Amino acid sequence: MRCCNRHIGTIFLSTAFFVCGVHAQGSKVIDLKSANELKQKVVNGEEVRELIGNVHFIQTTATGEQVRVWCDKATRFMNQNKIDLYGRVRIVRDSTTITAPEGTYFANERRAEMRRNVRLEKGKTILTSRYGEHFVDDKRSFFRDDVTLVDTTSTVTCQFLYYVESEQKAIATGNVVVVNSQNAVTVFGDSLIHYDQGNYTEIPKNPRMMQIDTTASGIIDTFLVVGKMMRSFRDSTQRLIAEDSVSMARGEFSARCGVATYFIRKDMIVLQQQPVIWESVNQVTGDSIVVRLANKRLSSVYVKGRAMVVSQADSVHRNRFDQLTGRVLTMYFSGNKLAQVDVERNATSLYYLFETSRPNGANKSSGDRILIEFLDGKVDRIKVVGGVQGQYVPEKIIVGREQEYNLDGFRWFDVRPRRRQLRIVNERYE
Repeated sequence: MRCCNRHIGTIFLSTAFFVCGVHAQGSKVIDLKSANELKQKVVNGEEVRELIGNVHFIQTTATGEQVRVWCDKATRFMNQNKIDLYGRVRIVRDSTTITAPEGTYFANERRAEMRRNVRLEKGKTILTSRYGEHFVDDKRSFFRDDVTLVDTTSTVTCQFLYYVESEQKAIATGNVVVVNSQNAVTVFGDSLIHYDQGNYTEIPKNPRMMQIDTTASGIIDTFLVVGKMMRSFRDSTQRLIAEDSVSMARGEFSARCGVATYFIRKDMIVLQQQPVIWESVNQVTGDSIVVRLANKRLSSVYVKGRAMVVSQADSVHRNRFDQLTGRVLTMYFSGNKLAQVDVERNATSLYYLFETSRPNGANKSSGDRILIEFLDGKVDRIKVVGGVQGQYVPEKIIVGREQEYNLDGFRWFDVRPRRRQLRIVNERYE
């Protein structure tokens, strides 16, 4: 019974010590709710009060919000109005809870510093780091060193993270990695800006995207995208936009363009601003290109405006290119191999002929529509429909003059993006 009386008296006394002398400061008042023991001393001319066991105090802000703090031990420096916190430190404001083994609360500034194994929880979001700082009035936080942020769909790791609650904006810097568990997409960058409103994320410098998949044969297949900037929208469309000098590669497929939009849920990639794609031996260009996937495999390529497919006709005669052009072009794939090409509106083809590997001129055809069927990736049948015109150019006429017979809009790019060339931060993904 005497022990209980001592505790009650200590709590009453410590409450008086904590509150007395700071009422004139209004919202800077500390209201002690509980503690088992109080010790008082003077250090370097400053009065220091030490609370031990089940420490709990509250500070009410100028706006009427409450900051509630719990810990095993608290040391208050009265002149500085600073409180060092030790053991199972927990700070709660609204729906946000921050915990750590130790920290410091600056009552005048209403600022908390947390050290070692810092953990923040807000709803379904959990953040951990080695150091954290929270500004109560400004509603902003700063975390550094091994920062990890986990929500319902993704995990973000970085070295520094700033969060401004009033703007609902988070800024991450230093080896930023974002892993989306739902679609196996990982994004790397030097920095990241995320806006809660609109679920919009921006990676303004050195972004790289990676998506890992396993083929039916068990081989790891990786889709890589790089650009100078990336934006992500986690709304109903679930799209990732790469901009400026965009390159991508996956297996025999690669592409380059000014802007690429990856609709993740639809398995569709839209390429704009001088897009070029390569599939096996084929090079495809047009004003815009839509790549559709099925189970992460190439399903079709739709090209609109100045559409053209080019492939080298022969490895020996390197200036001879098979060509197919039109206003609209669609390529269909089966089992990851080209199965059919359908060209509409002003369709024109140029194919070089060979007899027992010896060159034998070229065929040029045009019509309203051209259908080309492939067998094991090689041309099996060509069908020209509507307004058919054809021309055979003998070998003796075309030899040495191949450039003169190239179709309008012909371009050939010697260098195509390769997966190994698209640098990823972690070498284990190379």
